[in-house]
Amino acid sequence: MSAEMLLSKLQNIRRSGDGWRADCPNGHNHARGSLSITQAQDGRVLLCCFACHDTHGILSAVGLELADLFPERIRDPSPEARQRAREAFKRNAWAAGIRVLAREASVVLATAGMLRRGHALTANDCDRLSLSIQRIEGVRGLLG
Repeated sequence: MSAEMLLSKLQNIRRSGDGWRADCPNGHNHARGSLSITQAQDGRVLLCCFACHDTHGILSAVGLELADLFPERIRDPSPEARQRAREAFKRNAWAAGIRVLAREASVVLATAGMLRRGHALTANDCDRLSLSIQRIEGVRGLLG
């Protein structure tokens, strides 16, 4: 699916950076322009409503499914092509995992610095640190 197919089902669309902003069709009216839509280079359609964060609900409201956000796979039956695809997937997973680890390590480092300087952590600080730990464990599970 192209982003244009999704955009044709939305209202109040405007360009925003490399993508678009629109009103979320998920039934909340308090956040106009809260839906962000981008088409990635590989053809995936990325969307996020900053008000409801309910991708499934958004897609359901416009008659689409999660699979509609992804391009159709090109299948090459040769063993060599399948091996190349597996290796490319692993490289991408490792690259994404390293980016997550770098970002979350900086959160852990900042938290350690705050504690070292004697600052008390707020509930939000503790929640963010907990999220970092979950994400680091998730990457460890993915790459381990």
